[in-house]
Amino acid sequence: MTARTRQLTRRVLGTIGVLALAVASVGSGLDRASGGSPALSALVPGPLRAQADRTTAQLALAMMEPRTAVAAAQSAVAADPVDPGSTALLGAARLLGNDFAGSEQAFRVAARFGWRELLTQRYWYTAAVQAGDYERAAERLDALLRTRPELPGAEDLLMPLETDPAAQGALVRRLAERPLWLRTYLNPFGARTDIIARRSTMLELLARQGTQLGCDAVRGFVGKALASGSRATAQRVWLGHCPGATLSGLLIDGGLAQLASGDPSPFGWTVERSGDVTVRTEQTGEDKFRLVLRNRAGVSRLVLRQAIDLPPGRYRLRATGAANTFAASLGCERGPGVPRLVVGDLAAGGQELRVLEPCSRLELGIWLRPTPQDVALAGLALERID
Repeated sequence: MTARTRQLTRRVLGTIGVLALAVASVGSGLDRASGGSPALSALVPGPLRAQADRTTAQLALAMMEPRTAVAAAQSAVAADPVDPGSTALLGAARLLGNDFAGSEQAFRVAARFGWRELLTQRYWYTAAVQAGDYERAAERLDALLRTRPELPGAEDLLMPLETDPAAQGALVRRLAERPLWLRTYLNPFGARTDIIARRSTMLELLARQGTQLGCDAVRGFVGKALASGSRATAQRVWLGHCPGATLSGLLIDGGLAQLASGDPSPFGWTVERSGDVTVRTEQTGEDKFRLVLRNRAGVSRLVLRQAIDLPPGRYRLRATGAANTFAASLGCERGPGVPRLVVGDLAAGGQELRVLEPCSRLELGIWLRPTPQDVALAGLALERID
């Protein structure tokens, strides 16, 4: 067994327990009840014991107990030989017990019953990857994820196709078909940088091969990439999949047009809502917009934020608005903090901002001091001053 085969086999074993619990099917009468009460299993007639035995096998797999799993799965097959779940559990149990030949034999039988059995597809997916048959592997993966888009262990399933250059094309072709599981693929749990990096590679390949998923489809993913500190990656995905998107200048959407449209870029402004603050947009002319804001709190409130990319240096942020009303701050790896020791006035000549060191996740925040009435903000511009 090669090192690659051993690695893939460990992945199979590592997710068997999770998948075993995910494939429980519905029985009837005492058969169902026996799954929750082992004492009742003795009362179940032989032909109806299959589900009870499958439940026992599933639990044994989850507990990594191959002998118990094999015995229960064999009983399930004997009681219900045409149920693909029974044969698949036997294959998984034998695999857990390192009976590779017996496992393959059981999964070959299970495969004849169709494509909907998760353990069977998981096994043959791994076999296809081991054999370098990436088109077949992608086909099996597609079958798995169409059946269960939120499939436990999906990250481990996807990794071989995402990381092997020889396999990436097969996965890209599946993604180009916009499968039902694409939305889940674009919304990975959490913001793990390794997953973001792998998915970004696939999305960049997809765009280069002529498939644009559209702004709405990738908006959430790009936001996650930005939040994880992967700005360069986020930019490539956004520009590759959002027709007409541009990212130029130190500040995005200084004129507030994207924000006013109600469909802003992930790189543009985000409004921070709170019960003390009201924010609305107004159009003041052709392609000209402003924000109208009021802060009823007794302290300054964050009202706007934007992920930016600035090398160390001094910068000046200017805007049109009421003097001594707005202030800006920067935050590295966290949200912008309350402005302190402000140099200059945002709406009266500009406020100086300093970036002291490189930062992979830098955010600019605009704060509004308490206001007795509505105030306006427009025309934001950022420039480097040294």
